[in-house]
Amino acid sequence: MESLPISVIIIARNAESTIEECLDSIQRNKPVEIIVVDGVSIDRTVAIAKRYTERVYSDDGRAKAYARQLGAEQATQEYIAYVDSDIILTDRALATMLAELQSADFIAISARQLLPISKRPNYWEWANYQHHQYGNNRRSPRDYLGLAACLFRRETIIKYGFDVSGRMRDVDDMDLALRLGKDDYKFGISTASVYHNHREDFKGFIRYRFFLGKVYVQYIRKWGPWHVGVWVPIVMLYWLGFCLVKGKLKLIPYFVVNGVVRTAGMAKGFAELIIEHARMKDGTDMER
Repeated sequence: MESLPISVIIIARNAESTIEECLDSIQRNKPVEIIVVDGVSIDRTVAIAKRYTERVYSDDGRAKAYARQLGAEQATQEYIAYVDSDIILTDRALATMLAELQSADFIAISARQLLPISKRPNYWEWANYQHHQYGNNRRSPRDYLGLAACLFRRETIIKYGFDVSGRMRDVDDMDLALRLGKDDYKFGISTASVYHNHREDFKGFIRYRFFLGKVYVQYIRKWGPWHVGVWVPIVMLYWLGFCLVKGKLKLIPYFVVNGVVRTAGMAKGFAELIIEHARMKDGTDMER
């Protein structure tokens, strides 16, 4: 197979346990170049990455949006694929995604995510996978953009870019999807699959969902409160109804915990926002 006109961009931070398998799978897919943008790792991530590519850069601790933008600016190919460091591509995944993007009216196309076949998931990993299957993996076109394994034309990222400001740097996928959606672009789901090689215990599940709740406040602050998709209690009620109608009762604890923790994260985010505004107001009053 000839090399594909794709620059693969891997965003990584302390990923020594997964990045080698990720890079192996990318290499088998034969893109023209591989670019790794490291998030100031303190483990062996950079050393492992340099065994596969000379194109290793640092985001200097400026988070995912900056890293993705930096990778796109350094890329030399017509197409760029963002691949998370805990993703394992199936053989010919990139070739399939490229052919589908070229033949369809999509601005970007994402691979379907599967659980690694060699690892037995715990309940939270299994439930999160089921959530993904009933949601993102079944709709094409869709209005949500997932960047775990996603292919673009490079010119799209150069034109629209990622918002690298302090408030939006952790909601890069949601922010970019909304801006592209406002120009009537659609996102597709590929027939190609990838494995999500991510392990998450209950504490990790709680910690990350709380973080997402805080992140949603940043999104609402920029785009306004009318985006129902980020109002977690409404989304939780939708999925609980889905579980009852479809008989997926085993998923109910997942959606309850997911919704409650994200709501708590949003409450924390709004509290921090109120405190920030109060401090800014006090500073303005003092200047006067």
